[in-house]
Amino acid sequence: MTRQSTPQRSIFSASNAREVIAASLQAIKEENGYTDEDLGRILGKSEDMAGNYRKGLSGMDAFSLLAAWREWNGHFIGPIRRFVEGSRPVPTDDRASAHAILQAAVTMSDALTTCDEIDLEAVRANRKQLEKARDAIDEQLAKLRPTA
Repeated sequence: MTRQSTPQRSIFSASNAREVIAASLQAIKEENGYTDEDLGRILGKSEDMAGNYRKGLSGMDAFSLLAAWREWNGHFIGPIRRFVEGSRPVPTDDRASAHAILQAAVTMSDALTTCDEIDLEAVRANRKQLEKARDAIDEQLAKLRPTA
């Protein structure tokens, strides 16, 4: 057995996303005794299309994804969220992580020097830094999660 000091990161791809959605739908189907017709009714799709989603054979459209999220909340979206967040590129170390967070804070502070509110344009202009900071914060918060 090999020991790994850092957890393996998910690779974000269409096929992996379909696989995670399929696994969520399969678990919900089994736990609730649903048929593909039942799933389709909730997702606003035909029995065949719901079956394709559940088997990972087809990508799910936005409406069906949101309908499933609304119906099953965390049971459906939880594994998908963990997959998406686990596939984000993150800084390589705590120093880079802290720098990203502080850089975004300085950028937002600078935006406040001319007015009392951060406007949409300032957010758009600094989106990359804000997303980098979000990822760095998520990385730090991940340290609180129990390890297997």
